[in-house]
Order: sequence, then structure tokens, then C-alpha cells
Amino acid sequence: MKKSKPYVLKMLVIVTLAATITMLHFFIRQNQYYDHIILRELYFLPILFGTFWFGVRGGIVTSLCISILYLPVVLMHWQGFAPDDLAKILEIILFNVVAVIMGVLRDREKRREHEKREAILALAGTVAHELNSPLQVVLGSPQLLQDDFEPESETYKELDNIINNIKIIRQLVKKISFLDQFILKQYEGETKIVDISTG
Repeated sequence: MKKSKPYVLKMLVIVTLAATITMLHFFIRQNQYYDHIILRELYFLPILFGTFWFGVRGGIVTSLCISILYLPVVLMHWQGFAPDDLAKILEIILFNVVAVIMGVLRDREKRREHEKREAILALAGTVAHELNSPLQVVLGSPQLLQDDFEPESETYKELDNIINNIKIIRQLVKKISFLDQFILKQYEGETKIVDISTG
């Protein structure tokens, strides 16, 4: 399956961040203690991006890859279970714990958003269905009334205008009934409405 451009771009951001932080670890001397701590903390950036963009699975894959990338740095600076060594091991565990917790929360949020969207689409379909029958009746009445007037008369033209407007409403209802996704657009002030032109 071909991956979309945003997906590939997001993956590239995560990989680039993780690889850059790891390379900097190798280039910075061992005695630059605080620089290594800052770099170690920076590993949380790709982990957070992974969980935010790809959920729990993306977060875990990212944290495991970072753990593997960071392990050679830990072994290279190993001092025989010194406090700093234990801090590094705990940090690796923390990478994975954060990935799982953030990923679960993100997946839950995505599920809620999906359920909300499904409910809105179901409601839109119901409203469109319920409006369809009355619209047929409303459309039929002016069409029947037109038979009582001459096509050149003012009343006939007004009825024609009513019929055209009802047909426009019917087209809008039809669009609403076929909505399978929606995009919100700005309406007035901070109010947002569904853009049915995308349906």
C-alpha cells in the first residue's frame, strides 16, 4: 500500500530527529555531562511526535527504536553501575512508559473524535431523510397551482421562483444525505459550520 506524502513527511521528521540526537551523543565528549543529559531529554521529542501522529503503536515503535539507538551510547559511557548509568537505564524505561501512556491517551482521543464525527454524519443523514418527504409535498403544491395561471402572469412567475428555491433546498438536502465526511469552515465570529460543498 502506497503511503501518503504527509505520512512519509512525519516519519522523516521522527527519524531525522532521533538520528540527529544520537549522532550528537557520539560527537560530544564524555566529560560534557550536561550536554548528554540535554540530548537524552531531547529524545522525548520524536517519541511525542510518534504518539501524537501515529498513536500507541507509533509511540512504542519510536521509543523502542530510540532505546536501541541510545543503548550503544550508554554502553560506550558505562561506568560499572554508577548512579549516572542507572539514570540512563531508567531513562530508557521512561521513554517506553511515556510512549505507552501518551499513545493510549492519543488513541482514546482519536476514537472519541471518530465517534463524534460518525454521530454527526448519522444525524445529518437522518435530518436529510426526514426533510425529503415534506419537500416533495411542498414542491408539488406550487407546481399544481401553476396550472391555474397563465405562464406570462406575475403569479405564475412568483410560483416559478418558489419552485426553483425549493429545488435548490432539495439539492442541499441531497448533498447532506450523501455526506460521508465533513470539513468545518468559519461562519461568523468563532462559529464554525459544516462545509457541505465537500460532501
